[in-house]
Amino acid sequence: MFKSSITKFLIASLGILMTGLFVAALILAVQAWSNYALAGRISRLTSTDHTLFNALVTVRAQIPKDSTALIAEDDPRPVMEATRREASLTVTGALQALQSTDIANRVQIITAIRTAWHKVEELQFTVEAQASRVRTERDLHAIDAWREAVHGMTDTLSTASAAVGNAVRMGDPIIAEMVQIRRTAWTIRDRYGLQCSMLRPNVDKSLPLNAAQLDLWHGDRAIYTAAWHTLDEFLLRPGVSAALRKRIDVARTETKQAQTQVDAIVGRIDNSGKPLVASGDWTALCDGPFDSILAIAQQAQDEANSHAETIRAASFRMLLIAGLDLTSVIAFSAFAVVHVQRRLARPMKILTAAIARLGRREFDEPVPPTMSPDELGSMAQALETLRASALEAERLQQAMSRFTADASHQMRTPLTILRTHISVLGGLIPKNNEAYSSLKDIQEAADRLQRLLIQLLKLARTDSGQPLDKETGTVDLREVIQEIATKHVPQALEASIDLHFEAAPRQFPTQANPIMIHEIFANLIDNAIRYNSAGGSVVIRLFDDQGKHVVDVEDDGPGVPETERDKVFTRFYRLNRDQSRVGSGLGLAIVQSFATSLNAQISMSAGANDRGLRVRVSFI
Repeated sequence: MFKSSITKFLIASLGILMTGLFVAALILAVQAWSNYALAGRISRLTSTDHTLFNALVTVRAQIPKDSTALIAEDDPRPVMEATRREASLTVTGALQALQSTDIANRVQIITAIRTAWHKVEELQFTVEAQASRVRTERDLHAIDAWREAVHGMTDTLSTASAAVGNAVRMGDPIIAEMVQIRRTAWTIRDRYGLQCSMLRPNVDKSLPLNAAQLDLWHGDRAIYTAAWHTLDEFLLRPGVSAALRKRIDVARTETKQAQTQVDAIVGRIDNSGKPLVASGDWTALCDGPFDSILAIAQQAQDEANSHAETIRAASFRMLLIAGLDLTSVIAFSAFAVVHVQRRLARPMKILTAAIARLGRREFDEPVPPTMSPDELGSMAQALETLRASALEAERLQQAMSRFTADASHQMRTPLTILRTHISVLGGLIPKNNEAYSSLKDIQEAADRLQRLLIQLLKLARTDSGQPLDKETGTVDLREVIQEIATKHVPQALEASIDLHFEAAPRQFPTQANPIMIHEIFANLIDNAIRYNSAGGSVVIRLFDDQGKHVVDVEDDGPGVPETERDKVFTRFYRLNRDQSRVGSGLGLAIVQSFATSLNAQISMSAGANDRGLRVRVSFI
């Protein structure tokens, strides 16, 4: 398919290359879209986790706020209503956020949150019942069921947050770390706050803690102390922001100070039945570190959100770049194909047609320009220059051929008369006469002139394309060449040259003009004998090689230097050493011209043992 058209090969190669680039760009675009979608999912999940955490905090805050209001306020209902309304709004927001996610067991988690919240609302009446009583008659143990429901609600929200957090953790390690920091901060706040709720009745009436209370108190303290150690491990990792470090340090300091005061108050319990501190002061003491602890969680949550948005923005940039790459590949592919057709295929077609015309020696039609200042445009200009030069050369060649033919023809008659008179004079002048030697010189000069004229006429006829005396037909090379060699035997004997002809005893048929065959090998054999030395040899071999008839004319004379072998086929060119010998420098030019007409190939090389010259003619 591509052997006959380089344009098709280029277009196919370009197509394969562009297909590869398109596939690569498409894969990049798909990957970028996947990363962008994943980043969007991480961002949504991080935002949902933030909403769940806010709901967790506001729902959990109901217990200390409502408990403090029941103890410290004559009418705690405005405070209770505000905390309840805030918690309800955050729960509703959390449910809506969960609806937009694709986490596993989403429906079950939403159902669990609604059930837990419904239980909190069902038990809200116990809190309202205590609020309607006189402050001195209120009993916080009466709202224990409601408190447990609130804890159950926070556990459910924490479970939902964990499910969302786990989905986020699978997407990015930095966000996973921020989620873990937020959970750890909540553990500190939750466990620290539980001791306050548990100790409130004992502090309010100075009641000693029983064994179960002591175990629970020390257990909660151990848990949040371990959580502080977990945060310390996070601080050892590289990349922790200065803001997060500062918030952890502040929260740790405030928590230690508050815990020290709590321990001091508990240490003053004397079973007197009197409050050790005012209820509001106890609440303020317990709630003091809450904001700083929650600030850790909030900072981690904000950094997670910021990182998620950074990932999303980076993914969007990659998606944009991939889209541009894909578009560029498609556009360049179309551009390349169009320009290959316009600037290569069409000009190549024009130039091919022009070269074919030049090959047929049709020089009249100009080479059309390609209209592009590129390599093909330069080639078209060069071909046009070549065409104009060839046209002019053909005109000059035709004029020269006509002149040569006319001059040679006009000189044949006087030359014939001259040779006739020389022959007559040769019979009249005695050989011992001094004039006879001069007459022989004149005769040799006339013979050379006649040979030159004959060669010039042959070249003129070849250049003009005039047909020879015999048309092309089937010729037996063995018979023709053997006949030519036989005619040169007297010349070889006179020069003391051994002349041999070697060929298998069979026919070697070929389509050729017998006159051209005769002229080719007559010239080659004549040269081999003429330029050899006495005692030398000339061997003519006819054989087949790779389906071709091959004729070698080999001598052991001085040969032709390798640097001169191409030049000797030029008309009138002669080696410096042969300038004194008889010859015109046209014999090999005639050989090459006739060989070209017969579609034969001619070459020169050194003879056997690097002696002499071997001229090979291969007939296709």
